[in-house]
Amino acid sequence: MMSIDRETGGASLAGRRMLFVAPDDYPAFRVDLTELFSRHLVGRGLSIDWSLYRADQGEAGVEVRGRERFLLPAKLPGGRLRKLRNRLSTGAVRWGLVWRTLRGDYDLVQVRDYTFWGIPFLIAARLAGKPFVYWMSYPVLDARWLLATKPFRPVSTLGRIARLLHAGTGKLVFYRFLRRADHVVVQSKRMRERLEEHGVPRALMTPVEMGVTTERFNPDNVERARDPRLEGRKVIGYICAEFFGEPFDVALAALAHARADGHDAVMVAVGTLADHEREVIAGKLAALGIPEHALVCTGRLPLPQALSYIKAADVCISPFLLNKEQEVATPTKLVEYLAMGRPVVASVHYDQSEVLSSSGAGLVTAFSGRGMGEGISRILADPQWGEEMGAKGPAWVKANRDYVRLAERVERLFSSLLRPHRPEAAERTIDAAMSHPAE
Repeated sequence: MMSIDRETGGASLAGRRMLFVAPDDYPAFRVDLTELFSRHLVGRGLSIDWSLYRADQGEAGVEVRGRERFLLPAKLPGGRLRKLRNRLSTGAVRWGLVWRTLRGDYDLVQVRDYTFWGIPFLIAARLAGKPFVYWMSYPVLDARWLLATKPFRPVSTLGRIARLLHAGTGKLVFYRFLRRADHVVVQSKRMRERLEEHGVPRALMTPVEMGVTTERFNPDNVERARDPRLEGRKVIGYICAEFFGEPFDVALAALAHARADGHDAVMVAVGTLADHEREVIAGKLAALGIPEHALVCTGRLPLPQALSYIKAADVCISPFLLNKEQEVATPTKLVEYLAMGRPVVASVHYDQSEVLSSSGAGLVTAFSGRGMGEGISRILADPQWGEEMGAKGPAWVKANRDYVRLAERVERLFSSLLRPHRPEAAERTIDAAMSHPAE
């Protein structure tokens, strides 16, 4: 019988060890890894062995952080031969983990966003009698196809062919594989609908959206940015990891439209401007009639500093593509704005439309410079109305997209899948075995 955690109201994960295989770098930076898993689920007693890539250089080894162990392959500098050895090291670590899965070292096995690596881990987990979960944070095959046919950056012919082969071959096996998982975690309701079209049973899937930790995104604890470039002007906030492509062009056109409506507006772009955009940005601004001082690109900032700019914003924007690859997303920037109490103008999109309709914290417009610009102008023209909208955001986020709530959902899911565990297997050390990861 599973134990109950009285504090969370869910089934306890204490004493359980999970294997998590993902195409992410160590140290991880994505919030659904660092907040949901490393902070909240580990905080509830779950132990995790991570199979990730190295962001830095080093030999294969194990990094231990409390109840987390990071099983890292070699990443050493050199030419083609060294790159091949690095790949072989990754394969050796992964196949070693397949073997450990097969012998029952883990109570739960989870693979994220891989087209093919999930197959051997699913087979091993099934033979060991352990539950297997596939975590889909984005449409893997659709993204591969897009990167081959419409790359955001220049790519070689060989690179395009490799991506096309990956996507084409993946379609033959991927959805059949998903149907055999014990459960599939998807990022949104729309992603669940899309996978249903490929024959994955609805009952097999649970949406877990991107969220925030509201104690960190708390406007009461953030000081407004003191940047002289913003003084006396209306501020439009825009967060993105990297600015390029059609969403950035729409944001610039929206800024131009708001300024043409008579608002002395400046857009603060919190994130990195892509190199190829940096080379042409002056020409884009001139073509739109935007003075250079009206665009402030901050680069990547520590979270407190980034949030200080968002607090200074009169309105925040979230232009998001509604194409096959992006329609299944749950844009993090949107809930970050809402958690900070800012009114939002967001483009039509499945999740964005649902969030703003439910919360009442912003406006939904067409994905165009004119559409978003008109929304911005409406809020800038009536700041009291804008503040009233923004004030609805924090409570909605806390109730629906706080990682505390999302962690409760995942804990209930994992606990429903887990069978009586074997403590001796769960705690078996693997550090010595890492010196021979392929055995």
